[in-house]
Amino acid sequence: MVVLQAERLSKTYGRGAVTYQALENFDLTVEEGEFVGVMGPSGSGKTTLLNLLATIDKPTAGAIRVGGVDPSRMSASELALFRRRKLGFIFQDFNLLDTLTMKENIILPLALDKTKPKEIERRVVELAEMLGIAHTLDKRTYEVSGGQLQRAAIARAFIHEPDIVLADELTGNLDSKAAGDVMEALRDMNERRRATVLMVTHDPFAASFCKRILFIKDGRRFAELRGGGGGRQAFFQEILDMLSVLGGHAHDVSRSRHP
Repeated sequence: MVVLQAERLSKTYGRGAVTYQALENFDLTVEEGEFVGVMGPSGSGKTTLLNLLATIDKPTAGAIRVGGVDPSRMSASELALFRRRKLGFIFQDFNLLDTLTMKENIILPLALDKTKPKEIERRVVELAEMLGIAHTLDKRTYEVSGGQLQRAAIARAFIHEPDIVLADELTGNLDSKAAGDVMEALRDMNERRRATVLMVTHDPFAASFCKRILFIKDGRRFAELRGGGGGRQAFFQEILDMLSVLGGHAHDVSRSRHP
């Protein structure tokens, strides 16, 4: 089943004689249960694509459908509800509230939807155990590690069972050990729950956990890689090789990590 579809997606910034084409005729299809990565040099259009898919920004041309629904036809209030129920988000800087406990942060989407307390408790316990953060639920965000914060952010993104989770550079603020733990947790969510994930990243180590990677250059699709039977180490090397072909600058790729 197709969860996310983008057809001939274009985004132009500016007006008149001064314009910038950030994305041009971009097509994308994500099936249920896929784990898709998006990579490319700085300025390639990755962030623009993510903002469009997240319904934070609107395309200049083209169409997006999530679960067969076109969010561009919705009113502002309908769109806010759609975003809250159908999409999950994981950010580089966690976006957790210091005034709440880890548990309160995780259950926020369900609390906003007035889900029954027993159902909230069932879901939060299940996710916390799966992600290895059950012992942190009563702690504040400043009492736990960065890796535990990001796993709590993953739990929050999945707890309302969205159609798709969109992740933005989620290992950017983590050391190598924490990054590995977080990516393994995200992969487990994808494999054990058939959760659909699309992740934008500069980090080839993080990307090596994906099943498929799209590469963008100058606002257009450049290439695609699929993880095969050679294992994650081989896929990691394929990603590095593709990035060298893609070009860009040294700072476009995160500090070297290895599977």
